Amino acid sequence: METTIRRYAHLSIARGCGFGALTIATIMVGSASDLGLFFRAGGFATLLMCFILLFMAARADHVPVKQTEVWIMMPKDQRPPAEIAAPLIARARKEYLLRFAYVAAIVASVDLTLDLVLIVGRLA
Repeated sequence: METTIRRYAHLSIARGCGFGALTIATIMVGSASDLGLFFRAGGFATLLMCFILLFMAARADHVPVKQTEVWIMMPKDQRPPAEIAAPLIARARKEYLLRFAYVAAIVASVDLTLDLVLIVGRLA
């Protein structure tokens, strides 16, 4: 049961982050004429996604279990009682939200570091 919940939680969070990454990629492509702006826009947009994921992870325990995408995606015959599923789903969602926030923070730091390298390169 817990592995099923974790699998659906991973799928749910990964899908949401995929759509966020698609949005960020679109922003970056739109600013591709200026390489510094390209990395700056990507870095700040990814940093915003990281903060949103951290906020969602902090609120994961307070979301009613029947309103989560994990609960909706699970087949009705595989759903445990809501009282049992609530802490399991909250813990799985929080874990994956934090994991994807960590990845987003790394990507944002790489983008912003590349922007900084370009700025310093222009000054030299």
